[in-house]
Amino acid sequence: MKTKHIFVSLCVFTFIVISGCKKEADKPANLTQTTEDNSPPIGGATAVFKDTVSVKDGQVTITYAKSDACFPSNEIFSFTASAAGLPAGAKFVWEFGDGKSLTGTTVRNMYRNPATYTIILQIKTAADALIHKASVSVKALGQQVTPTAIFSSALPDINFLNNMTFTSRSTVPTGTIVDHFWDWADGTTSNSSNSFMPKNFPKVPEDKTYPVRLVVSANSGCKDTASINVFVPASYNISGNFNIEQFDACTNEYFIFTPNATGVPAGAVYSWDFADATGVVTGNPVKKQFTYQNDYDVKMTITLRGKIIYQTHRPVRAFGQNIKPKALMLKNVVSSTPTKVIWAFYSQSNIPHGYLTGYRWEMPFNRVDDNFNTIVEQEYTREATPVNHTIRLIVTSNTGCKDTTVANITIPAK
Repeated sequence: MKTKHIFVSLCVFTFIVISGCKKEADKPANLTQTTEDNSPPIGGATAVFKDTVSVKDGQVTITYAKSDACFPSNEIFSFTASAAGLPAGAKFVWEFGDGKSLTGTTVRNMYRNPATYTIILQIKTAADALIHKASVSVKALGQQVTPTAIFSSALPDINFLNNMTFTSRSTVPTGTIVDHFWDWADGTTSNSSNSFMPKNFPKVPEDKTYPVRLVVSANSGCKDTASINVFVPASYNISGNFNIEQFDACTNEYFIFTPNATGVPAGAVYSWDFADATGVVTGNPVKKQFTYQNDYDVKMTITLRGKIIYQTHRPVRAFGQNIKPKALMLKNVVSSTPTKVIWAFYSQSNIPHGYLTGYRWEMPFNRVDDNFNTIVEQEYTREATPVNHTIRLIVTSNTGCKDTTVANITIPAK
């Protein structure tokens, strides 16, 4: 009966101890506890502990586990000790190696800083006499070891719209970031310990938006993710230029411009700037007449849905309009005797646009004068009967265009 009374008394005492634990559930762990009951559940009753380890030191067995260190959890260590043959009222006193201590068979502790800590357990009698002493070492990651992922993108060269650079500005309060995992959303990924990463997106014939994702990992093993939508305009593998054909250069000069570029998508529009202040025209092909002689830098622009996707240019030498010379000549008798007659021939040729570069006189008796003379003379001998002769003048302009005029003379009989 006495034994039964003792058992009931112990149950009541245990209930009182447990009730006291529940009341102090939110008490911080960095306060020294001297009560003999279990320490309050640091981190809340929902903390999940894993990686349980049991260490036997002499007659004492220490079992510990820890909760996840990554947000939204906190790294919390739970320690439980047991030993056989302990007297009634034995106390379990823990020193955690960080200046904090607790009393109880099961205790919890949060380490603020990452380090390896040695935990010393002393089991004492109610009168503080040492019964057993044991120790165990744990490696703590510390608090606030979850990184915050953040990054930005930039376009380093406007000529290469699909080539981007990405810079991670991710941070972690405690520890270091050891890995950047990039998911480019184009079927490829990259890993790097560096915070800077260049990326060449595929050239595709349509605008694309890639939800780029960055996963950063800290040395604690904790991770965080950030993502941004990266717009990459369409790219085209266009190459080539355009053909230039000249027609009727000496009479009514015009050009036909025909694109020969490859890789141009359907629906593209060709625009032409002829550099003669006449404005831009569209078409494929296009016909063009230049009014004046000049060297023009003709530019072809290809657009798709109002956006420029390709440009190229070529020089063209135009003669312009009214460039054909007009061959004209005057003739007169310089002198006349009963036996001889001397004729003179004068060029009156002209050209509206340009200038003359050649005079060719084709005279009787197979005489040819192409020495750029504008005046020529020729002596003729009178025959028994009148004789007719033809004089031909061929003029050439700087454009290579020619014109011919003919004069007929009659040499009287002697």
